[in-house]
Amino acid sequence: MPEGYTGKILHVDLSNRRIEIEENNEAFYRSYLGGRGFGYHYLMKNVPPRIDPFSPENILVLATGVMTGAPLPAACRFAAIGKSPLTGTAAESEAAGFFGPELKMAGFDAVVFAGKSETPVYLWVSGGNAEIKDASHFFQSGAREVEDIIRDEMGSKRIRVAQTGLAGMNRVRFANITNNLGHFNGRCGLGAIMGSKNLRAVAALGTERITYHDPEFLRQTAQHYDKTFKNNPLGEALYVYGTTAFPEILSSGGALPVNNFRRSKLDDPSVISGDTYNEILLQKRKGCYACPIRCKRGVALEDPKYGLDSRYGGPEYETLAALGSNLNIVNLKAIAKGNEICNRYCMDTISTGMTIAFACECYEQGIITREDTGGLALQFGDADLMVQLVEMIARREGFGDQLAEGSARLAKQWDVEDKPFHLCVKGQELSLHDPRVKVGVGMGFAVSPYGADHMTAAHDTAFTDDESFSVKSVKPLGIYGAMHPTDITIQKVRNYMKLENFWRAADALGLCVFGYAPRGVMPLDTMLQCLNAITGWNASLYELVEAGERGTMIARAFNSREGFSIKDDKLPQRLFDPKPDGPHSGKQIFNEADFNRAVELYYEMIGCNPDTGRPHRGRLMELNLEWVEDLLNQRDRT
Repeated sequence: MPEGYTGKILHVDLSNRRIEIEENNEAFYRSYLGGRGFGYHYLMKNVPPRIDPFSPENILVLATGVMTGAPLPAACRFAAIGKSPLTGTAAESEAAGFFGPELKMAGFDAVVFAGKSETPVYLWVSGGNAEIKDASHFFQSGAREVEDIIRDEMGSKRIRVAQTGLAGMNRVRFANITNNLGHFNGRCGLGAIMGSKNLRAVAALGTERITYHDPEFLRQTAQHYDKTFKNNPLGEALYVYGTTAFPEILSSGGALPVNNFRRSKLDDPSVISGDTYNEILLQKRKGCYACPIRCKRGVALEDPKYGLDSRYGGPEYETLAALGSNLNIVNLKAIAKGNEICNRYCMDTISTGMTIAFACECYEQGIITREDTGGLALQFGDADLMVQLVEMIARREGFGDQLAEGSARLAKQWDVEDKPFHLCVKGQELSLHDPRVKVGVGMGFAVSPYGADHMTAAHDTAFTDDESFSVKSVKPLGIYGAMHPTDITIQKVRNYMKLENFWRAADALGLCVFGYAPRGVMPLDTMLQCLNAITGWNASLYELVEAGERGTMIARAFNSREGFSIKDDKLPQRLFDPKPDGPHSGKQIFNEADFNRAVELYYEMIGCNPDTGRPHRGRLMELNLEWVEDLLNQRDRT
């Protein structure tokens, strides 16, 4: 019997109401590790070229990692994977919380959904069995109500539910998937795939124990971590603030997006940041499965206008910026309310806020008028407008129906694709980090297979001091010294590549980067010992990094087949402008030509054609991905 995982993948054909179980061997698990690795494997093999992402032929994979559910800190994540309705690319999004461990303890490492149900349904999984159940009586309800109904129907409050919401059922292109109402597979519109399949939710109840090779080592490691993680500033800050301190930190460095990335700092960022947040909103600190860090925020607010339902959790940094600073909104209560609405209806706060900001600037420029918006005056700084638009987007009501398509489609519709305020890469809105201060983040925005995302590698600002824990922790990856955040050098490109491959491996394993080096406090060698204590393997860091790369190269091959190339790896023009304010005010950090050369160099380093982005045959062979090359060749012949 495998240790640390079940060896079983559940396949659900929603069109024909057919459920099958696939069993895989150790080589499969060591090759892909789980999560995104599993997802891209099935996506490349099962999804025909050039299909509409809302077609029943698209698949949705929910996949745990080999380490998901282990009794360790920050080892709880699972991935959602499919062809994105927002970008048309291979896409992934990871979530923490409790659903991943519960799915594994219910008997399966992953679920692969295909087809489309004629009526709304949910999947019930427990005891190694699965059943498709009717959801027509609650498919339009809020996320909290759906979770309560399923738990009542199936008779246990221990049930963990992963679900899309009204936004997903309405095919909002940036709808997401939530579990436990406050943890999200947030980006790429994977909740909209659920909605297109009439799949409202997946409910899991674990009844089986996961066996481990050396449970005593895991117990001792977890105990030591629990007692010591606050000794490291990286751990202490996450416990006290979660990510809510970032508005102040980034504003002081001129890296906080304000006014649709036209400014980089607030006069007083404290009004939407850590201590103010703790004073006004914080009810309790919440955590994920087996994790002592407790970086999630439980909030409460009794307010006649912006009262909050505490079960939906509180806004984190990306939301504080997307629904706050980037819209010139500094009303923390309104931001929290916008966050709650997004969570209730299951909608990505980043794309929601960025799409609203794009529309506001188009209105400001006269590109659209009240006649286009249904009478709404789109103005930055209008908190009530933001809350109203979030609700309208989820329901696809009035002008919200257009905003639900995302800013890239609106840019094409309004003929402003080439304007500097169109802030997308591959059709996905930028995350709330300024590449002019974090060049490595800009690399991630550009080269990520699924569009702009801030979670492709550890951020540049972690590696500015040779004596820091983060710099010392990555030496086993072959990164031996500090880097300046604004450098755009061969070293920066090389180090980004190494960090990306490791983070992709951590994602596939089911790990949260807040728990493990370089962003968290558990050293890489200890993490590797934990993996082997879970599985009984003798895995090396080299093996893990190669597995992380394997998943990414499958995604790149998929994108190449879909017609994407290096020409799509372009940053918005606004990011090449001189910095408007902050410590770097007036400086042009990098120019477009230098950045594009860095992207070309990255492709040469990873073994892809620098003109097209297609993986080289030799690199695929080295990664044991001959089958991917065969599929690409089949496409070339048709």
